[in-house]
Amino acid sequence: MKSVNEQVIRKIKLRYLHFIDVICETQSLVAAAAKLNLTPAALSKSCLEIERILDVQLFVRSHQGMKPTQICSLIVESSRAIGHELDKLIKTVNEYKQAELGTLNIGMQAMGLERRVMQGIAEIRRKEKGRNIRITHRERNVLIDMLNRRELDIIFIDSFQIDRHSLIEFVPMLRAGCVAISHEGVRSMRDIVDQWELYRKDLWILPQKGIAMRDRFDAVLYARDLEQPLETIEYNSYSGLLELFLNCNGWGIIPSYALPLATEYIDVATSYETMEEMQLESGLAWLGGLPQKKYVEEAIKVFSSDMSGSPPVFDKSFVAPRFR
Repeated sequence: MKSVNEQVIRKIKLRYLHFIDVICETQSLVAAAAKLNLTPAALSKSCLEIERILDVQLFVRSHQGMKPTQICSLIVESSRAIGHELDKLIKTVNEYKQAELGTLNIGMQAMGLERRVMQGIAEIRRKEKGRNIRITHRERNVLIDMLNRRELDIIFIDSFQIDRHSLIEFVPMLRAGCVAISHEGVRSMRDIVDQWELYRKDLWILPQKGIAMRDRFDAVLYARDLEQPLETIEYNSYSGLLELFLNCNGWGIIPSYALPLATEYIDVATSYETMEEMQLESGLAWLGGLPQKKYVEEAIKVFSSDMSGSPPVFDKSFVAPRFR
């Protein structure tokens, strides 16, 4: 059997408390009714109803108006506190809804993962049809800074020197060796480095600094006290890169999985020795050890799972498929 307090609470309607507050403020039934967009009769009926529920007199009625009693003033004070708590509750709910319906911000700078990332985005959209997604393509160091500022939720980058960032979790998705390529053919990176004084004089078409392949190459040269190439063309987008290679007689560095594109123009061997320092390792990164929004956690699960079979791993050498 419910207690008297429980019965009273079940019968009180929130709008009744608001009605009492307005009547107490105006001390006029007519003025309060106008402010509440009600008829005086309807407001009077509600006032009598709450007095009956609480079993106290809230107003002293006279021709001069509605004078609140002492208990009425106390009830109004409590009702305003309830109103403030309800405002906080609504704000919390709205913030939660906004967070759950927020935009998933993805950073991209990982050549070779485009298909798998887009497959993952499609999978997320199938699970959460209302989810907005924003993809940002920037240099690797910029993406890491944006991740640390929580402007991005997850990023796809190369793991080069990722251990310097203690808060970042990383899951590898693709590993591949690199080779040098030009009109003259394909060379292993070890051959290039061993004969760098010869190759340094040629034109080099390289990614801009901040892109993993360039950062790894610069680290290889620095570790051996070798100077930068004399002439360079630098890029930060792969758009039009094939045409650039075809029309400029220069050397460039490409990952193993891009070699099939070259078979139409130059001879490509079945395998090349790879250089450990030029092994690309691309994957998913996010801020570990920090609370994540639920939809970010779900996205991490989607991208971390094996969506399209095991990624290729190239250790000592790799095979270059031919598509002639």
